Amino acid sequence: MNGTHQFGCTSAPKGNVGIVHFIRNETDMNWLLNSGPHAPYAALLNKSDFNRATVQKLLDSGKVNGIMVLNNTDQILPDSFSPDDSCPNQGHGLYAKDPAYQSCSKVQWNQNADGLMMMDLSIPIFIINDASDTKMLIETCYEGHNQPHADGSARDYPLCAVELKDRMDGAKDSETCIRRTRHQLNLEPQGYCDPLGDYNVYGTVKALNNTESRPDKSVIIAAARLDSFSLFDGLSPGADSAIAGIITLLAAAEAIGKVKETIQAAQLSHDIMFTFFNGEAFDYIGSDRLVYDMTNMDFPKPSTKPYLSQIHLNHISHFVEVSQVAHRDAGKLWLHTDPLTKDKPEVKAQLEHLVSLFLEANSSLVARVNNSNPLPPASVQSFLKAILNQTNLIFPAVVLADHETVYTNKYYNSWLDLRSGINLNYTGDSTTWYDEDTQVATDLTEAADMVAKVLFKLAMNGTLNETTVSANKTTVKHLLYCFLVQANCTILKDIFDEDFAKNLPYSTYPTYVSVATSFNDFTNVVQQLLISFLGEVRYNATKETCRDNDQTVYKYVWMQGHEDHNGTRNESFCMRAAVNVSDAASKAFDIHDYDYKSGQYSTWTESRWAGNAMSIRLFLKPSKAFETMVLIIGLVILLLSLLLSYFVNKRVGVLFPHVPTDRPHVSYQAVEESSLNESTQL
Repeated sequence: MNGTHQFGCTSAPKGNVGIVHFIRNETDMNWLLNSGPHAPYAALLNKSDFNRATVQKLLDSGKVNGIMVLNNTDQILPDSFSPDDSCPNQGHGLYAKDPAYQSCSKVQWNQNADGLMMMDLSIPIFIINDASDTKMLIETCYEGHNQPHADGSARDYPLCAVELKDRMDGAKDSETCIRRTRHQLNLEPQGYCDPLGDYNVYGTVKALNNTESRPDKSVIIAAARLDSFSLFDGLSPGADSAIAGIITLLAAAEAIGKVKETIQAAQLSHDIMFTFFNGEAFDYIGSDRLVYDMTNMDFPKPSTKPYLSQIHLNHISHFVEVSQVAHRDAGKLWLHTDPLTKDKPEVKAQLEHLVSLFLEANSSLVARVNNSNPLPPASVQSFLKAILNQTNLIFPAVVLADHETVYTNKYYNSWLDLRSGINLNYTGDSTTWYDEDTQVATDLTEAADMVAKVLFKLAMNGTLNETTVSANKTTVKHLLYCFLVQANCTILKDIFDEDFAKNLPYSTYPTYVSVATSFNDFTNVVQQLLISFLGEVRYNATKETCRDNDQTVYKYVWMQGHEDHNGTRNESFCMRAAVNVSDAASKAFDIHDYDYKSGQYSTWTESRWAGNAMSIRLFLKPSKAFETMVLIIGLVILLLSLLLSYFVNKRVGVLFPHVPTDRPHVSYQAVEESSLNESTQL
C-alpha cells in the first residue's frame, strides 16, 4: 500500500481454486478466454509471457482465479520487462511539482515499464522455481488431465486443479491499514501492515568525534542505492538496478581506504562519506530520511555509537552518485546534472570543475548529458529538493549512469534483472567463476577507478596526483560472484566471524528493502565490506576485547581472516572503522495526523500475513454433477441412518432382550465394601 492505493496480490482467506491451464501460445490463451467451460482457471505461464498485457487480459475475462509463472532456466527471457512506472518515484523527487520537468515530461526514463507492480491484482500469483514442481504441473497435471483434445474440445472430469493461497491482511491504503493496526480494542490485536524500511549504511574517511565541529562545505558524499524490488518475495537480484552501482562504489571506497592516511593528514582536505541508501525504489525512503535527520541536526544520532561528529546539510560540499553502470550507452558512462541548480552562481563554477575532474580521470569512458535534461531518478534529488531555495546550502552534484536518456537496463526493478542481463556470463566449471575475469568486471573496475580518482582529487583540493589511487579488479570480480551467484564466498567469509560466516547462503541475497522491523542481511554485508575497506586492523585486540569501551568514533568488528589453500584460517583480527548505519524509515509514520496524500514523505507499507498464509495444493477436482451426487447420496445415507437409529431405539427391548434374572449380580458398592473390609483386616 501507499498513501492512496493498494497494489499486488492476495487470495481468499482459504485460497483460490482453479483448473490448471497451460498457456504456451495465443491458441491456448484464446481457448481459455473463449472456449474453456470449466472456469475458474489457474493460468500457467512461461516467464516470457508474464507481463501486464497478459495479466490484464486474464483478469478482464473473469475466468481466472490465480496465476503461476514457470521460472525455468532454459526459457528465453522476454526482450524487456519492468513492473515499475515509466517515471519511477515521480511523485516524490526534485521535479514532482515543477511544471517543466514533472512526470518525466522531458525524458521517460523507463520506457520498458508496464506498471504491473502498480496494479491491484487481487488474485494470487506464484512463481514456480523447482524443476520437479514444473514437471508435475505440466506433465502430470495439465497434460495428464486437462489438456484439450486435438479438436479443441474440453477434457472430461476429473480435472487437475490447484489451490493458491497467499492471504494478505492489509487493505485499501497505508493510512487505513496503519490506523487499523494501531487502534485495536480486542485482547489479541492483529497487525495488518508495516512500514517499508531498513537502514542506510555510511562511513567517513576522517574519524572525527562528536566534540569536534566540521567546517562548512567540508564533506563529499559518494552515494549509491542499496535496493531493488520485484513482484515475487525473495527475488529481487537488481543486477543493474542496484548491484553494479554498489560494487562500483565499494571498489572506490577500497581504493580511497588505501590512501586515507594522506587525506587524514592534509589540513585542508575534505572528508568523504560513502553512503548506501535503502528503500530508494519506494519514493526515496533512505535518502529522504537522511535529509530529515540532517535538517534536524540529528545525524549521526548523538546517542548512537560510534560517536561521530555531526554532519548537516551545510557541511556538504559535493555529491557524487553512482547509479546504474553495468552497461555502456554509445560506449560511454554519462554524467547527469540538475538544470534547476546548474546556473546558480553559488555552484556553477564548482559544478563545471566537478565535471572536468571526471573528464580528466577518463575522457574516453565518460561524457556529459545535455544541460537541459533533468536528473534521472536518483537519491540526490532528495537533497536538492530540500535545499533548492537555500542558496547557502546549494552544492554541485552529478549522477553517473550507463544511459544518456532512456534506461539501457531493460529489466529495471524486476525479478529478471539478473546477471545475464548485464552480460555476466561465466565460462568453464563453476568452481573457477569466483576468480574469472569478465568484461563486466573490467567495466566496473574502470568506473570505480574513475570515481575514486575524482573523490581523491576533490578531497585533496587537487593538490596531489590521483594516479596513486586505483581500484582493485580482483575485488570487483569477487563481489560480482558474491552478489550475483552465491553469498557463500571467500571474501564474505573472511570479513565475518565464524558464526555468521557459516550461515552464508548458497544463493544470493535479495535487495528488497522489506519492512522497518528488521535488519536485512544484505545491508549488514555491505556495512561489513565498507568497514573492511575503510577500516584499520587493531592487532592487540582479542575477540572478547574487540569492542568500544568508551565514547569512540569507531565501530569494532571481529573478522575470522583469510583461509589459505590448505583450508587453514590465518589469524583472526579486530577491525575498526568510522562506519555505521542510520534509519531508512519514513517519518510519515511518526507524525501524528500526517496527511498521507500530501506526498511529503514516502508512505509505502507491506501487508502482514499469517505463518500459514502461503501454500499451493494440487488435487483432482470432480465435476459439479458428481459433487452434487455425492452430497445427495451422503444426505440420503444420513437420513436412513437416523431413521434406522430411531426404529432400533424404539424396539430395543425386542431386538436386545434383558439378561436372565438368575445370573449373579454384584454392585460396585458391594465390591468397594468388600475391598474395604479386607483392607481393614490386613
